[in-house]
Amino acid sequence: MFRALASQRAAARGEAGALQTWKPDNFEQRAGVHLLGTCRMGNDPDTSVVDKFHRTHDVPNLFLCDGSSLVTGGRGQPTCTIQALAYRAADHIGQFARRGEI
Repeated sequence: MFRALASQRAAARGEAGALQTWKPDNFEQRAGVHLLGTCRMGNDPDTSVVDKFHRTHDVPNLFLCDGSSLVTGGRGQPTCTIQALAYRAADHIGQFARRGEI
C-alpha cells in the first residue's frame, strides 16, 4: 500500500507542475506519533500561547487548531480530541468573523 500511495503522490506532483521533487529512501511506516504540548492553552499570555478558543494571545486572527495545546498525552489516541477541539475552534472562528472581530 505504501508503494501505491508513493506512486500516486509522485503522479500528483507531476500534474501540479513540480519541476523538481525529492524522494526519501523507501521505508514502510509502521507507527506514527502525535506532537503534543508545544502551545499551552490558558488565560494568561505570560504562561500560555493560545486561549480557550485556540486563538493566540499575540495575534488575534491566528488560531492553532492541532494537538499542540494538549500539554499531556493521556493513555489513548488523541485524534478525536484534536478533531473536537478543531471543530469547536472553527465554530468560534465563524462567530468571531460574523461579529467583525477578526
